[in-house]
Amino acid sequence: MKDLKKIKIYTILIHCFIIIGVGHGIGILLVLDYLSVQSLFNNEIIFNLSGNYQDRLELVGLISFIGKIILIVSFFVSRKIFKNTLNLVGVIVLWISVYILTSGNWSYDGLYPISFITSVPFIIASLFLVYYTLMSLNKRKSIP
Repeated sequence: MKDLKKIKIYTILIHCFIIIGVGHGIGILLVLDYLSVQSLFNNEIIFNLSGNYQDRLELVGLISFIGKIILIVSFFVSRKIFKNTLNLVGVIVLWISVYILTSGNWSYDGLYPISFITSVPFIIASLFLVYYTLMSLNKRKSIP
């Protein structure tokens, strides 16, 4: 179970360092998480899934913040079934944020490939987290 905690921490940290294109520079997703929560409280967030890369950044930041909070809450839950469920839901929410961030016209804008390439380590770590979470669920079911 200690390995599951480490993988969960690695998954959260790796997701924080996905590179995003902001304005005329680059940044990391951790900063975007913070800024999107501030925008939410100021009613400045725009939910636009069909827009270009820049239009979806605040939505991606908010979704990734929610996914990270779900994974962090799973550290403090004591029942294994709820902990494993929170693990799976948190990873799915983070996958959705990566999908929204990297889905677009790759030939038109070079920001999509940069974000995707830097999200590959997160995808690998999250697959390990899902695998070990499902193994933990299977162990629980097989023990009478």
